[in-house]
Amino acid sequence: MTRVAKRRAAALAVIAFAGLGGVAVGAVPVVSERSVAPAATTVDPATLYNSAQQKFAAGDVPGGLDAIKQALAIIPVDPDALALQAVWSDQAGDATTRQAALSRLRGVNPALATAARNINDGVAAAAQIVPDTTPKTVAGRAAIVVLGFGLNRDGRMAPELVRRVTAAKSQAETTTTAPIVVTGGVPKAGVTEAAAMKKWLVANGVDAARITEEGASGSTVANAQNTAEILRGQGISNVILVTSPNHIRRGAADFAAAGLRTVATVTTATDLSKFASPLTREQQKGIRLEATRTAKIPATRQLGLPLPQNLPDTGPGLITEFGGQLLETLLGTGSSEAN
Repeated sequence: MTRVAKRRAAALAVIAFAGLGGVAVGAVPVVSERSVAPAATTVDPATLYNSAQQKFAAGDVPGGLDAIKQALAIIPVDPDALALQAVWSDQAGDATTRQAALSRLRGVNPALATAARNINDGVAAAAQIVPDTTPKTVAGRAAIVVLGFGLNRDGRMAPELVRRVTAAKSQAETTTTAPIVVTGGVPKAGVTEAAAMKKWLVANGVDAARITEEGASGSTVANAQNTAEILRGQGISNVILVTSPNHIRRGAADFAAAGLRTVATVTTATDLSKFASPLTREQQKGIRLEATRTAKIPATRQLGLPLPQNLPDTGPGLITEFGGQLLETLLGTGSSEAN
């Protein structure tokens, strides 16, 4: 083991010890030039992280939050765990823990802190959407985004997808300068959902120059991620989302997690009356879980104590909180040292 690796291992032990107020939970390495002898069995934070994610997926929010709290007691600066704590504390209605997690996460990974806030805000907004078929007038610059639907084996559009592009055409006629993104892959007979949608729209009078195909995605998560990348290149962050009533809230939450704000929605009329009521807090769990996937918060961790590869920009006070000058000394020296 190199001297650097030994120092990193020792530093993590300091973090673990300090994070639990001095209660030893992991291996405290005894470092020599030749060996590292652990004094106790390490508590693997990856196990706790995975347990938390399994509980969130099963709808057990209190259980998941408890596992995340334990993981953060070992590595208080784990950005993914902090993001999960912020997102699921919001689901639990615990504003104090949510804000504390976001505050700490801003000092560790500002981009992920923004994503966590976007998830919370996006889920809250998505839950309130009441689907309707009326095209909307929107101020400012926004793109119309049409979500795909599985094609028939011969590459033809299913009836529900025809209804979606029909709704998109009506919206395109209302917001005449808005660019359009048709998003959906999963080709059938060599045709993607995006290509089929664009072909239909052009055949029905929509200018082809307005339409961008996103034909690589195979899920709503990928729809949001890939569309966000396209629209960032165009300087657009607002979208008018077009899909089916049973899909609109999930889609809006995913797009929020990808950094896009849904400023209006238009849906098909399919089963419209079934979705007239906003989602209850309990019903928000599913779209919240998927939104964390869209934000690329890992669903699982590889087992084995994860030593940080790059320490965060700690900001005032954080180094002191997690080991002071000792930690700074252990992790701040010679990355090129030999064995």
